[in-house]
Amino acid sequence: MSAFYALAYSDRIELLTDGAIYSDDGTLVDIRMKVHLSEDVPLVITGRGSSAVVDLFAAGMIALSGCGNVDHALQEIDAMLQRRADQGAPEEAEWLLASISETRGPMLLYAATADLYGYGLEPWRLHDVGKEWGGGPAVDCGDIDASCGLRDCGAELFERMRQVSAPNPAKPDLPPIHGIGGHVDLTTVLADGCTVERLHTWPDTVGEKIDPRMVA
Repeated sequence: MSAFYALAYSDRIELLTDGAIYSDDGTLVDIRMKVHLSEDVPLVITGRGSSAVVDLFAAGMIALSGCGNVDHALQEIDAMLQRRADQGAPEEAEWLLASISETRGPMLLYAATADLYGYGLEPWRLHDVGKEWGGGPAVDCGDIDASCGLRDCGAELFERMRQVSAPNPAKPDLPPIHGIGGHVDLTTVLADGCTVERLHTWPDTVGEKIDPRMVA
């Protein structure tokens, strides 16, 4: 199970993602940045589940942002998802869109190929999920203060998630695995653009399973 976690503040969105791409048994096959950034509007997209499905649809969503207007792009993305609903996808996936709307400011929107976690959200639609949204193992983070941003606490939050084994969200019938690894990236979305910075790197090795005991 990979992870993402996002907070929408009054003037920006901060998004944490890890870098692990793994096979069904938890073996790392790649380590890379898992955020898709629009070059035209303040919009970024990440996801979990089948990496091929996540990337394919995220690329299509980013292409629709070429209109130069976030609100219009989101309408077009929602329409694209609805058109795809009957056909479905070869494997399950979910997406989180972080954007600065021209009319509503910082927004987090979620979509998935199915109701993977019992959220009660209609598949193949965009849903406004408020100011906080995440995907990954549940951990105790009551002592973590993110009120001023995720830069100082993001690595610690993901380190705690890394210690928990959980099912692959695309194939929940398989045994749980440790699926958070590679690195922790912090993406910041502002009205005038997006930036990505690396907060932490783990010594994980492609071709091997993630060992949560390994620390940088």
